[in-house]
Amino acid sequence: MRIFRLTNKGWVGNFAIINNKTYVLLSDPITALKIYSEGKDIPLGPEVSISLDDLLNRDYTFKDLRFTKPYDPPEVWGSGIVYEVARARYSEEDVAIIKGRTIYELVYDAERPEIFFKGTANRCVGHGEPIAIRTDSEWTLPEPELGVVIDSSGKILAYTISDDVSARDLEAQNPLYLPQSKIYNGSCAIGPFLVTPDEIGNPYSLDISMRIIRNGQVIYEGSINTSRMRRRIEDQIKYLIRNNSVPDGTLLSTGTAIVPGKDKGLKHSDIVEITITKLGTQRTPVVKLNL
Repeated sequence: MRIFRLTNKGWVGNFAIINNKTYVLLSDPITALKIYSEGKDIPLGPEVSISLDDLLNRDYTFKDLRFTKPYDPPEVWGSGIVYEVARARYSEEDVAIIKGRTIYELVYDAERPEIFFKGTANRCVGHGEPIAIRTDSEWTLPEPELGVVIDSSGKILAYTISDDVSARDLEAQNPLYLPQSKIYNGSCAIGPFLVTPDEIGNPYSLDISMRIIRNGQVIYEGSINTSRMRRRIEDQIKYLIRNNSVPDGTLLSTGTAIVPGKDKGLKHSDIVEITITKLGTQRTPVVKLNL
């Protein structure tokens, strides 16, 4: 099953794709995912005819029906330095050193992963909606990641595309600035779809790719396969929920390995495209926030 949401002038509608047919979804996405995970029939309305390709080509400036985020996550969490590539790239920067090793090298080798709070639904955007650069950041990067939607017990309900947008210059200045680097309006993009595990199969065989487009030209592109993930998703979830109650529908962004350099920081009006096998393509414009 694939779940998505459309919006038009304040109205938001839920939809489900089952066996290549699109239906109105008569419950909220989290409830539907819970029911589906239990092998029960979800409440569906009539079948509808929708041109997904046309809708996916629209962004937030379109004054009619368009995509929005596929659900409102009650909490969003992130995991960091789960790929060797990320450990190496982040360690190239002028960052904190402990006993001769960077903090990124240490956390990569440690048993305990880096887990951090990322935000709430009001800080998230969907396909076609703008991700943001903080007013006080000169080096902000998109971080394309496999997102997992879990219930309160840690069971995986769905997968999605997650962009853990980060003000990398703030994080590099001081590790204690991490919350400010990670949590602000427009700092996370999810969607366009939530896809259930039965349609994904093996989550460790998915290609993730990203492009940054500026003035119609691709200025950066990179890719990775989730088979390169050192920290398994189940281990990340285990640490997330240890002594930490999370609500149904919590989103965990499972770490990136695509890390553009300082010369590829986002600028106002850029476009970020992230594609993950079986999850589709997320396309988001970039805006610089005002004070």
